[in-house]
Amino acid sequence: MLSHHQGTEFERDGSQFDRLFKDNDTYTIGKLKARTMYTPGHTPACMVHVIEDAAFTGDTLFMPDGGTARADFPGGDARTLFRSIKKVLNLPGDTRLFICHDYGPGGRDISWETTISEQRKNNIHVKDGITEDKYVEIREARDATLSMPKLIIPATQVNMRAGDMPDEEENGVKYLKIPINNL
Repeated sequence: MLSHHQGTEFERDGSQFDRLFKDNDTYTIGKLKARTMYTPGHTPACMVHVIEDAAFTGDTLFMPDGGTARADFPGGDARTLFRSIKKVLNLPGDTRLFICHDYGPGGRDISWETTISEQRKNNIHVKDGITEDKYVEIREARDATLSMPKLIIPATQVNMRAGDMPDEEENGVKYLKIPINNL
């Protein structure tokens, strides 16, 4: 999408980040032990971080009444996302899940914490008993109704730089570029 607009000097090797994780890598935060779970499907870069009795799901899972992340972004795939989510749902039932996004379906107050057991029992997209084929059908039908998120283009340009803004151009101005004929 932005491959030739971030500048020819932009390294595409992940060197913008302090550390790149692979599946099952371990690390510490002070005395806390953490491990990674590679969970592609929403995008090819998604990870869940498991820290003691908690997991931070990023964009993989939402609150049970919100279901799961969309799978129609570049490199996304509903079947891959289902398999990634099943890995997460194999964590112990009392594992606390911290959700990245919540849209408060039906006017419910915004929330950010659930458990593996609650997801397996109540998640509208991946609760126990929903097959991979059924999930793919549900997810792809839902994704077909969604518009492009309002901030996806500027967010991508900042995210790929590990939170940094693009460099100044020759005129001294930093730009977030928007492809106006692709919206």
